Amino acid sequence: MGIFCVGQAVYDITAPYTGPLQANQKYRITAPHGCSGAPALNAACLCALWGAPTELVARIGEDAYGALVRADLDRCGVGSSYLIPDPEATTGYSFIAVDDKTGDRTIFNVPSAMHDVVYPVPAEKPDVILSDGHEPAVSLQLMEAFPQAQTVVDAGTYRESTYEVARAVDFLVCSEDFARQYTGSGLENPDDAVAVDALLQRIEGINGGVAVVTLGDRGLVYRDEDGSPQHLPAFKAHAVDTTGAGDIFHGAFAYGVYQGLSLRENLRQSSMASSLSVRALGGLTSIPTYTDVRRELVASA
Repeated sequence: MGIFCVGQAVYDITAPYTGPLQANQKYRITAPHGCSGAPALNAACLCALWGAPTELVARIGEDAYGALVRADLDRCGVGSSYLIPDPEATTGYSFIAVDDKTGDRTIFNVPSAMHDVVYPVPAEKPDVILSDGHEPAVSLQLMEAFPQAQTVVDAGTYRESTYEVARAVDFLVCSEDFARQYTGSGLENPDDAVAVDALLQRIEGINGGVAVVTLGDRGLVYRDEDGSPQHLPAFKAHAVDTTGAGDIFHGAFAYGVYQGLSLRENLRQSSMASSLSVRALGGLTSIPTYTDVRRELVASA
């Protein structure tokens, strides 16, 4: 069928400011920016905009933010036939402060309340399932129902719910924060093959499959087809807003799995998508086109 993206959907209100922030001050925001966001939603929108049949599996309330989120899903071509049926759900939202000099962002998230629901297994069979770890029970239910699907987890921070999903997937793509929180140590030098090998062994022990650790502007580390630890540097970019860069990376990665790309080519494509995304404001609104990503990859070769 295509790609199921499971997890969180929110509405983001972004406020660019000139830092550093100081307590007990008032900041006038002359150019606020609003769009839908969250890991699963941003990933789903990228996959759909790039041409893959895509369904979002998330909680969206029948409220004002929910209406805005549904409109963005329709615009991007993301299916909403398999949303989590929760009549009491409210749509989550986030306030995001972005430093207009560095592009660094601080997120204040108000999540949707989680109510126990019965999730009916869809009739359509996905080829790829991407979970952001925010809906662990539904994620695991779908993975069990569709064992033929290739599975990916976007592990941004270590939580027991994310860990449970990570244990079940084929591709564990985690942030440096997740790796540090899980192992108790970071990665000082991504070109130190011994240190990278030791870190990947710890992360691979979670799922017994493929592990990738993203390092922000330092790139990422992974194993090549021969099992050797590798460091893929990040593509250079002047950051305007880093919101959603990780979501876009994971969406592009799920799309690459759907395409059948080799791991290295998938990681290069996903890294370029993330690099292009930080050059624009917002998460959803910074998703680059597939054509732009491929053109930049050719230019960088």
